[in-house]
Amino acid sequence: MSVNSLQIEDVYQILNSIHSQATGQTSLAPTNTYEFTSMATTTLAAGVDTVYNALMNTLGRTVFSVRPYERKFAGLVQDSVQWGGIKRKISYADKPIGAEQAYHPVDGTSVDPWKINKSNVLEMRYYGSAVYQDTVTIFKDQLMQSFESPAQLGSFVSGQMTHMSNKWEQYLENLNRATLANFIGAKIAANNGVVHLLTEYNTQTGQTANPLTATDIWLPANMPHFFRWLRARVNTIGRRMAERSGEYQVQVTGKEIMRHTPFADQKIYLLADVLDQIDTMVNTVTFHDEPLAYADVEGVSFWQDINTPDSINVTPAVINAAGVVSQGTAVNQAAIFGVMFDRDALGTNVKLYDVANSPYNQIGRYWNTTLTANLQYTNDLTEKGVILLLD
Repeated sequence: MSVNSLQIEDVYQILNSIHSQATGQTSLAPTNTYEFTSMATTTLAAGVDTVYNALMNTLGRTVFSVRPYERKFAGLVQDSVQWGGIKRKISYADKPIGAEQAYHPVDGTSVDPWKINKSNVLEMRYYGSAVYQDTVTIFKDQLMQSFESPAQLGSFVSGQMTHMSNKWEQYLENLNRATLANFIGAKIAANNGVVHLLTEYNTQTGQTANPLTATDIWLPANMPHFFRWLRARVNTIGRRMAERSGEYQVQVTGKEIMRHTPFADQKIYLLADVLDQIDTMVNTVTFHDEPLAYADVEGVSFWQDINTPDSINVTPAVINAAGVVSQGTAVNQAAIFGVMFDRDALGTNVKLYDVANSPYNQIGRYWNTTLTANLQYTNDLTEKGVILLLD
């Protein structure tokens, strides 16, 4: 490889290096490899910009490698409450009904129509928010030598803004993912609404003496039957959630709330790895185009860590029977197949979102663009929620 000429393979390596530096995957300092030494020399021979020391002066066609990114879990985002640091939620607990007084009158007595029967009200409160802030510096003229025209420089700046927006989208996605992971961890810590699918399957099919394991269910002979059973179980749970009861929810002592979650208000997130197997190995020969559940289902690539997609390891915020929030014990749980919950059980909120430019610095010939927003994330364990474990 030549050190003093711009061969195609050298440009390819330079572009890889620029990309890794610009995305923060590597530091700006060169590494001790022959290939990079060659790239550095070639870059210096062509000239680099004085701002980033990463952009080669224009030699040919430039491609701006950026595309818009849309966050996942967008369904968790709730309406913004612009003012006030405290959000409250009021629910009504059932009280016993009284004896009728219309069909069994007693001589010499009267019926009091003014007896007071106060509502048993539960008020839940959400406090605080986290602040997200990101800034990018826009240089007015310093990068012109690295581009062919003002229009191309404008494309570069536009790419910067798209990248800034993509970071914002992914931070929101991670916020939503963390909110979901906390809900899963809190439900498991409270042992409330936790369904052990494989254990139930073995019990219902009489295989407790020789139970199927988490490995056995993937065998071709076992998959269709198990996942047909699982589909029915998910729909049964969804139907029970639609009943007005105290099931699948944490109760506050003295304020027991009877809730119901219609199918239209149910959210279901299932592990995409398992859904892919169901779609390919089971649905194609059994369900055809029938949905897995009555409510909408969304696949999740991973709950917390992309390298261990079916697991979480969190120390969740939990609520006790007195309605007091505290830090729970750590939950390190694998084999999480999915979570079903009422749309009001968890959510995130963005308020005071603002993108603004600083005044132009005429000495440095640049300005800063800053994105700022307040983020809120909530869990309500008094709403219905079910954790599905493949164990």
